[in-house]
Amino acid sequence: MKISKYILLFTILFNFNVYGGSEKLIQKMHYEASYEEALKKAEKLNKPLLLLIGQEGCPWCRKFEIKTLTNKDINDKVQENFVPISVLRYKEKDSFPEKFQPKGVPTVLFIEPKEQKVFFKSFGYKSKREYKIELDKALEIFNSKYKI
Repeated sequence: MKISKYILLFTILFNFNVYGGSEKLIQKMHYEASYEEALKKAEKLNKPLLLLIGQEGCPWCRKFEIKTLTNKDINDKVQENFVPISVLRYKEKDSFPEKFQPKGVPTVLFIEPKEQKVFFKSFGYKSKREYKIELDKALEIFNSKYKI
């Protein structure tokens, strides 16, 4: 019984301490760190903004980052077609517009940069296959409605 309590305690502490935010995505996967800079870049390149909102201590955010977002094929598709930015829901809440605050995490908002309008949303953990489908849907909507 004591061992299972220690395992549970370790698991909880591990999840709260390991997910330090978007550092890996910003540094290794080339996600933007500043909403304003990402917005300018998206406007200039005529690409949609991909706003990934996570939360410290969120095991689903961590799983999404490790199993899906850091996959080379997924990241190549993201980098080629979007301007990605990663923020933390509470820790960095003042670094992006309040209207984009999600009810749950992880949340990915696809935003048209000129009007800053969300045109597609993705909620929760997605496998590589599921997320690729989401990326394709978002790209199709952007290209049909907003691409010049």
